[in-house]
Amino acid sequence: MTLYAESAYPVRPDLAAAHASQLDQLGAPGTWGSGAQRLAIAAEARTAGYEAGVLEAPADGGVAVEFALPEVARRVVRRNAVSPKDVDQAFYNDALSDGLSDAEYVEIVGIVSRVTNFDVFARGIGVALRPLPAPQPGEPSRERPAAAVMEKAWVPTIPNGPDGGELGAELYGGQPKPYILRALSLVPDELRAHIELEQIQYTRLDRIFDFEYQHHEGLTRPQVEIIAGRVSALNECFY
Repeated sequence: MTLYAESAYPVRPDLAAAHASQLDQLGAPGTWGSGAQRLAIAAEARTAGYEAGVLEAPADGGVAVEFALPEVARRVVRRNAVSPKDVDQAFYNDALSDGLSDAEYVEIVGIVSRVTNFDVFARGIGVALRPLPAPQPGEPSRERPAAAVMEKAWVPTIPNGPDGGELGAELYGGQPKPYILRALSLVPDELRAHIELEQIQYTRLDRIFDFEYQHHEGLTRPQVEIIAGRVSALNECFY
């Protein structure tokens, strides 16, 4: 049975499979957080959504998470989950001053953005939020990419081109990528997960400048961009 089997609307198998895989992956050790820590981030993001009235708690939310996040982590999770338009550099600097590392911040942003994606999709097709998985044992890798440097973003990023080294070539496919894509590159696994979702839900990144390319059967590329632009405007996205 697929992740969205009870949906009244057809869901492409590749999209359902990616969501199912990534939901399970949230319970695995990441780069800076254990499985329990990462699920606590996802659960906190959902709780913030319930309290803000933008999500309805499901009857089955999955395994109860018993890990207590530090207050600074909870603050970052909640702001990014329900009011990301209010995230500014002062907010980011305060999080670092209160003990969060830049890479931990990036991993939190990646997890919150993904679980928000899954939850908004579920709400849109009229199914309950998918249960969170059980945490998996193991320690985070704590691997910081040597190629990451301060460019023109708040956080270190992996540059385009030769300066990004082999990792940059692998992540970006040998093509220039803007900061909106490079933003998660300090935690490469979060960027890889983001790219997987973007290529399934939006368009293939190697065809992004091919405006005649139609990734979705029912929508032309201009229609996709109109929808994306309208959603961004409603969410007050500064991009």
